[in-house]
Amino acid sequence: MGIAIRGVFSCIGSGGDFDSFKGRGRGTARNQGTPMAKLQLTDVEIFVKDLKATRAFYTRKIGLKVRSAMPKWGYLALGATKGGEDAALTPWQPIAEWGQEMYESRLKMIGGVTGIGFITNDLKRTIADLKKKSVKTAVDGESETFGRFTDPDGNVLFLAQPAKPKVRRAGVSALGFVTVASRDAKKTGEFFRKTLGMRKQRAESDEEGFDSYQLSPKATAITPFTPRKDIYDDPADYDADMAHIGEETGIGFTTSDIYRLQEQLLAKSVRFKEKAEAQDWGGIRARFFDPDDNVYSLVEYKG
Repeated sequence: MGIAIRGVFSCIGSGGDFDSFKGRGRGTARNQGTPMAKLQLTDVEIFVKDLKATRAFYTRKIGLKVRSAMPKWGYLALGATKGGEDAALTPWQPIAEWGQEMYESRLKMIGGVTGIGFITNDLKRTIADLKKKSVKTAVDGESETFGRFTDPDGNVLFLAQPAKPKVRRAGVSALGFVTVASRDAKKTGEFFRKTLGMRKQRAESDEEGFDSYQLSPKATAITPFTPRKDIYDDPADYDADMAHIGEETGIGFTTSDIYRLQEQLLAKSVRFKEKAEAQDWGGIRARFFDPDDNVYSLVEYKG
């Protein structure tokens, strides 16, 4: 379990351009010899107080669909569409059975800016519709393309509109991106590109250091960023983001051959917090670090 790093991404709101999150080609592993095992970014986590109430909020008010659920294990995967190549939003309700340390640490992760962003093709209408449903919303400054909403537990998620949407339609269409705080965004980006085989999508705003990385054109992007004091209105937010470097990101990848992929990543000097191991719920899970010690999960599901 984990949480998406609480990154501030409001700077792209003033730029008004979201094309950097649209794929321009398929990411491929550039390694010789045995092809890299297929990798997909499938889950982005948040933590909540009441999973049942969270499900009701996101399905009835935000319009998300249930993609998968394992009630026995408290697992719920929500998406803008029933299927799709984008990641699912996976809310978790911390329980005491996780152990005191994990339980207490995850409770502290409830609320705040998640760094998770949904795509909408009509921000103005989407914000208006959410307000009618009594959802707390905001538009960043004078931006017409970037806003946010807050769930009942205080988790803040972004809404981003492409600069030139093909069709104007209210509602969310995909989980577009998740930010990850890093001491060196360029170095972390190279990790995503060279080690995980992701494709770089250069930011087209005036701000530097906000490139994103995708495994495929319609996949959810990861956007590493290095906190800078000049992009924060509240200095405390800068300190908070710096403090979150080296924590669980809540970003989950899946693969069809976890042991082969693990060996390939080890050969690229990737450090693992936990090696691949069978789980009680039926899958196999590993957890690995990026250069800043941010942690990501890697799962193989068994049929």
